[in-house]
Amino acid sequence: MDDKKIAIFGVGRVGLPLALVLADKGFQVTGIDVDPYRINLLKHKIMPFLEEGAQSLLEKHSGANFQVFSQDHIDRIVAENGVIIFTLGTPIDDTYSPNFSDIETLIRRIAPVIKSGHTIILRSTVSPGATAQLARQLEEQTKLTLGETLFLAYCPERIAEGKSVEELGQIPQIIGTLEDKSAKKAANIFARIAPKILLTNPRSAELAKLFCNMYRYIDFAIGNEFMMIAESYGCDIYEVLNLVNNDYKRAGLKSPGLTAGPCLVKDGFFLIDKSPYMELVTAAWRLNENIPGYLLSRIKALIPNLTKKKVAILGLAFKKNIDDTRYSLSPKLQRYFLAEGAQVSTHDPFIDSQPIEDALKSAQILIIGVNHDVFKDLTFEYLANFVTPDCLIADIWNTFATGKIIFSFQDVFKKKLKSNGEIKAYEKNKRLAWRKRLPVHHQ
Repeated sequence: MDDKKIAIFGVGRVGLPLALVLADKGFQVTGIDVDPYRINLLKHKIMPFLEEGAQSLLEKHSGANFQVFSQDHIDRIVAENGVIIFTLGTPIDDTYSPNFSDIETLIRRIAPVIKSGHTIILRSTVSPGATAQLARQLEEQTKLTLGETLFLAYCPERIAEGKSVEELGQIPQIIGTLEDKSAKKAANIFARIAPKILLTNPRSAELAKLFCNMYRYIDFAIGNEFMMIAESYGCDIYEVLNLVNNDYKRAGLKSPGLTAGPCLVKDGFFLIDKSPYMELVTAAWRLNENIPGYLLSRIKALIPNLTKKKVAILGLAFKKNIDDTRYSLSPKLQRYFLAEGAQVSTHDPFIDSQPIEDALKSAQILIIGVNHDVFKDLTFEYLANFVTPDCLIADIWNTFATGKIIFSFQDVFKKKLKSNGEIKAYEKNKRLAWRKRLPVHHQ
């Protein structure tokens, strides 16, 4: 089999950047996907989602080193490519258990055309023991022998969404195999793109992937819990964080935020699925998932009746500077406020939504849902044109650098103007604007 020809099942946010980087390294890569809209975009050399550096690679290699097809061409593609990479999604089901049905179904589908010499690489997130289970399934259905006529490796991705093209060349690649020949096959591929290869057994590789995500998730949960503790003592968490992290050798406490995303939220359930002793993982999940409820309770303490209050939520993605809303907590916030009878408007510059001006207009409550870099350019002078003077702002990300999670727009803005000696000019401007029913423009 020709190991320079690679078929990737699933050209989504994990598979597509990998396909393009491999194509750029001289491999002949064929992508297979079930989404006709995504396939059509790719055939027209259009990236279906935000990914730094990917558009130029797509334009460079589309129709040459990279092609994409629907599943109608599965048999031919599997037969023609020596390496098969799975990047299919592995969600949790309604019992919070890992669901590998898409991978299992695909194996049954392609087993008849898998031939001697094929290399199968699993890149999807799986629970410990899944690679060994897949090996048994492959041997049973193909009648091939692992390490002799069939090769299998678990090669997890650990890149940050939106930074895949860059980080594929920066982060060591973990390769977990049941025998040495499969390890060599996988290493020959990833050595072309990764700075270092780390060989191990499959279960250690599976745990390493899950531990990477859970370590970060627990770290963020600590930041959120410390925020609530600081607030309960009447202290601003960002002031405390500065005291802790400022030039301290053992610093590194994370700041609070709406911690979400498919990898962080669901991967803990891959670890606790067969163990009842994972209190730290489940506690982190409860903490992070309940931050929207905590923010709602803080706001209701100041505005008990939210009926017909105008709420603006800025940011809908699950993290900054991307267009992915999977497992985002902003929609949860939106549902909470709607349930209270509030009127909610949303805006995200990376996602189809209403203009920011429309979302902010007459807002009585403003919530920064995601810390997109573009929101750092928002100023109080700009907000004064749209939000009400008594607007309450929830800024868990400290986007406005006030150090406060919840604050009154008017109080902070006036304090800022006073420090600049401009408050009299602003008050005069505001009175004139009210008389003319015009927006307030700070001079």
